[in-house]
Amino acid sequence: MTLGLPGDVSRDSVGRAIVHAGHVAGWVYLGLGALVALTMAFGGEPSGWIAAGLALVMIGLLSIVALSRTLASTLLYLLAGGAATAWMTALAMRSGYDLGTTDNAVVAIPCIALVLVGGSGSGSVVACVWVAVAYGVSQLAVWVGAMLSGSAFHVSIAATAVAAFVMLIRAVDGLTRRAGLRRQAALVRANVAVREATARRDHELEAITRLHDTAMVQLLAIASTGSGPIDERLRADIRHDLSLLVGRDWFARHGGEPRIADPVVTADGMAVLDQAFAMAADDGLDVQMTGDLAVLALLGPLRAAELDGAVAECLHNVARHAGVDEAEIVLGSGGGEVTVAVMDVGSGFDVDRVPAGRRGLREVVARLEREGGSTRVWSAIGLGTTVVLAMPMGGA
Repeated sequence: MTLGLPGDVSRDSVGRAIVHAGHVAGWVYLGLGALVALTMAFGGEPSGWIAAGLALVMIGLLSIVALSRTLASTLLYLLAGGAATAWMTALAMRSGYDLGTTDNAVVAIPCIALVLVGGSGSGSVVACVWVAVAYGVSQLAVWVGAMLSGSAFHVSIAATAVAAFVMLIRAVDGLTRRAGLRRQAALVRANVAVREATARRDHELEAITRLHDTAMVQLLAIASTGSGPIDERLRADIRHDLSLLVGRDWFARHGGEPRIADPVVTADGMAVLDQAFAMAADDGLDVQMTGDLAVLALLGPLRAAELDGAVAECLHNVARHAGVDEAEIVLGSGGGEVTVAVMDVGSGFDVDRVPAGRRGLREVVARLEREGGSTRVWSAIGLGTTVVLAMPMGGA
């Protein structure tokens, strides 16, 4: 029985519901026992008052179990309830009603109340153990009461039937819940498989798209150069695009293997823009820097590496598209962020009309956004371009 609940919730919820139902039934039986005892008392049987008091004591102890279903409260109820059951059995068998053997409705009342204790824990196996223990205590108490009253001891059929019924319910609950958990586990595994297949498909599509775009762009560039040796700048562009295809940084967005960033700190702890200056050197770009590289030490290694890669991509864009061989980098910090501005006075472009297939700017934005950073671009045709990269301080 799962009641439509998830497996990890149904175990406790259904178990508590069954135990609570048992407590309510126990209170009903003990209330009925107190009523029978009071009837005996008013009928001229003084022992009825004692039996009624014992039933009320058991009601109180069962209430403690219901409020705090712990091992201590359960054992207290079973021990004290067993003693009360033995006493009530002796009183009932000594009364003038000639009940015969202990297998009668009056003696069965406290026995059934003991069987319905519930016990600590909500698992089916644990619950069945508690029922068995409570049933044994009840029948032992009845035997003691029979010995004290000098009457014949017979096992209570009613208490036995209730114990068997409760154990059957808990066994069926345990078996059906396990089947439900197995079905739920199968659904979870199927869901994981679907997600993995989706991620694999997206990864393959992006890999194919990147390979196709890069190959077409570079083949067109090579074809446009005509015969003769390839220009060194074109060689650098091809090497850069190949490094992007072989690298793993773009694959990390699909939950693939962790990207291994190049070191971005020197032996003395000073953060540097290794990738950016290496890219500028490969592209033949003269870079002027304003500000202190030490502000990069405010970033964690991963964020510093992402910022370094984004600056490198910006410088490569300058060398490829701006038509100039100079650029300027300005470093700063404030407002909980480290900022790097990459500026040039080249040809510029219309920011609103960036071709969809132009990957350079998208790479810059993607690198920053992966670590919570942001990118702002200002450009005008004939007036140059300024790209401001902002990365939150700290991080991994």
